This record gives sequence, C-alpha cells and structure tokens, in this order.
Amino acid sequence: MIRKGSIIMTNRKKFVLEAKKRIGKSGEDLFRRYQLRTDWCLMQVYYLIHDVAEVAEMPKNFSCSSFMNTTFAKARKNRDFKTAEIGDIVFFELNGNRADGADHVGVVVGNTGHSIRILEGNVKGNSSGIWYDTSTSDIYEYDYYASVLDWIIDMSMYFTDDEEPEPEPIPESTFTAKVRTLRKGMRGNDVKALQRLLYSSGYSVGSSFDDGIFGEKTERGVMHFQEATKIEVDGIVGAETFGKLWEK
Repeated sequence: MIRKGSIIMTNRKKFVLEAKKRIGKSGEDLFRRYQLRTDWCLMQVYYLIHDVAEVAEMPKNFSCSSFMNTTFAKARKNRDFKTAEIGDIVFFELNGNRADGADHVGVVVGNTGHSIRILEGNVKGNSSGIWYDTSTSDIYEYDYYASVLDWIIDMSMYFTDDEEPEPEPIPESTFTAKVRTLRKGMRGNDVKALQRLLYSSGYSVGSSFDDGIFGEKTERGVMHFQEATKIEVDGIVGAETFGKLWEK
C-alpha cells in the first residue's frame, strides 16, 4: 500500500486478486461484519472498496440507488466505458426504469478494448427480484454499448499504477563435470545416459534401449547423430558429441 495524503493507494493487480477470491463464496462473513443484510452485489463492492482499497470516505449506503446518488459517486461519474479500469465501479439498470436509480452494481476486473469484465454478486439465475446473498459471485463480460450498463465510478485516485519491484532474476545454474570418452565395448551408467540422450533426440540405440552397454547399435546411433550435427563421424563420444547431445 502507498499513502498519498489521507488516501491509501493500492496496486490494481492486488485489488483484482482480492476481488476474485470472493468468487463462489457466501457473503455471510460480510453480513456479520457490517451487522446488516442488503443486496449481495453492493455488499461485495463495499467490502472491496472500503476494506481492500481502504477508501475511508466511501459512504455506508446499502442500496444501489442510494449509493448512486451520493456526492461520492456523482463526483466520479463517467459514462465512457472505454476508460474503465480495474477497481472502477459499474452501475446497472435492470428494470428499464432509470428514474428509480441503479438496480445492480459490480467491480471492473478487466477491459478488453471493446468490452469490460465485471465481478458481480448474484447477478444471474435469480428471477425472484430478491437480491440478497445467493452465495454466487462471478465475472461477466459486457460490450461497451450493452443496454444494461448505466455508468461507472472512476476510482483512479485510489489506485497506483506502481508495480511491486520485480524480484532479482535467479541466475541459471552452471556446472562443469568430467565425463570419460565413450566408445564401443564400454559399459556403465554414463553409457546408459548416452543411450537415453540419443533416444530422446530420435536416434535408435537398439531394442534394449538403455542397457548401459556401448554396442554396435549404440555406435551406429552415435554416428548418425554426428553426421546430422556435422561433427566428426567416428562413433566415439567425447566432449563435443556430448555437448551437442545436451543442447538437444
């Protein structure tokens, strides 16, 4: 979190991660926290803006229409959905009557350039008109010109675009190992490793595959590999041949 005067600013990415944690969760914990029941969609928005973004001056109004008519909301009103960013609040008109105020609210979690994705509480599958907690929250996508969209509250003053510092890259590990030069007639785990490398690169080493015996079929596989990689074709596996195999 970053403090700017009396405003605590949070990173938008962190905010949307917190928002997504509410997907599929009941709102009972929030109802107990605020000591009342109201529309789940608004309760969810209040939690995200007040508790996560820590917007202290956010009014404690518990209906979409009353919240929409506050000075807080009106001062940040914006109808240009192309400008919507993570954390902005979107009001909806679901009953076709804008005179009675908003009927639904959600939080922007993404903008595709032609539509916005909004995290909403209990928006679909409820035809009863009772908008209390139904233990559903999900992300829905709307074209900028969808008839149900009303307007957004621009919350940019409460968010910083500053990213968390990237962790220092971990350098790739390097090691040096001594390997013996392998040729026909030799046996051992290093021969077995050679056979596996050849096989994984598409070269046959015989039906026994990784028996650890450098036989005629393994030698033939080595020579085919050497020919394909344009190194000396001698059937002997030294540093150069091993190096090419590890590159594969």
